[in-house]
Amino acid sequence: MFMAKEDKKQDQATQVAIGEAVGTVAAQSIGEPGTQMILRTFHYAGIESTIATSGLPRIVELVDAKKKPTTPLTYTYLNDNIKNNFEKATDMTKRINEVYLADVAKRVVESFSKGTITIVLNRQEVEANDLTAKQIASKIEKAFNLDTTVEDRRITVNVHTKDLRKIRSTTTKLYESVVSGVEGAGKAVIRQDKKTQEFYVVSAGSALEPIMELEGVDKSRIYSNDIFAMYRVFGVEAARNSLIKELKQTLQEEQGISISDRHLMLLADAMTMSGMIKSVGRHGLSGEKNSVFARAAYEETVKHLINAAAFGETDPMKGVTENILVGKQIPLGTGAVRLTVKKEDLAKLKPKKSKD
Repeated sequence: MFMAKEDKKQDQATQVAIGEAVGTVAAQSIGEPGTQMILRTFHYAGIESTIATSGLPRIVELVDAKKKPTTPLTYTYLNDNIKNNFEKATDMTKRINEVYLADVAKRVVESFSKGTITIVLNRQEVEANDLTAKQIASKIEKAFNLDTTVEDRRITVNVHTKDLRKIRSTTTKLYESVVSGVEGAGKAVIRQDKKTQEFYVVSAGSALEPIMELEGVDKSRIYSNDIFAMYRVFGVEAARNSLIKELKQTLQEEQGISISDRHLMLLADAMTMSGMIKSVGRHGLSGEKNSVFARAAYEETVKHLINAAAFGETDPMKGVTENILVGKQIPLGTGAVRLTVKKEDLAKLKPKKSKD
């Protein structure tokens, strides 16, 4: 009875049993339901061009640690004094919303004989973005160091050359230039939290650094689904937490698949334990294993075996994969148990007498 109580206390204190195959269980828990996921997609109202990647493509994106997500999104929360003010939130949205010259220009006329480019603005688009022709001209002057003149809705840019290639190149650059908002932020819309009733801004980009510099932004709550952007700005622990959050949101909230948080945490820990974000595949965790057989079992089998033979590598055979590959007992579960006998006790054992 005493031993039973002690074992019970030990079980309560231990988070996982010694020898438990936590990696294999986590891989199975995430991989098995992942093959049955519905590839749903959804989009945010007002961001027509942005459809948030979800389902299996999003899982692959996260596990493969792609540096540029297909559909990056940034959630900008506001300071306490303005988060419930719709007008202030709208103003913040306009300050973040990325507007290109192509969005507000009706047409562009190139004059190769005069060496000028005339931009005819779309009045509705200019007013919708709270801009003026003078503001746009000022942006062009600062960005390209060119002289401009403004007449009503026309901006004339003096290129100071009659070279056809230079004029056409300048026109292309002007079209792609940002005249308002934060560069890299993408289209921004205002949204309201159903629980707290506060307003926040969702933008189709991952320009965390410049958005954080805006006055009125709550730096402690700004968030992006771009894991590498979070790593770049806030560090590896923030990237780990973001990875768990994105995996949980994709699997549980969007797809309704229930997976223990510990499995997701183990995956995120493995990907970030080196201080940087590594993928699970052959260019990351699997390709960096010490075991030759473990690397060969995943991908590029022949390459790993030839390289190991050429450079005289040795395999310690301490992992699971390599032992399964050669038919040995794996160092988990009952295979993790090692029994030893003291020499004194061994000497006490009497050898059995043969019948002969």
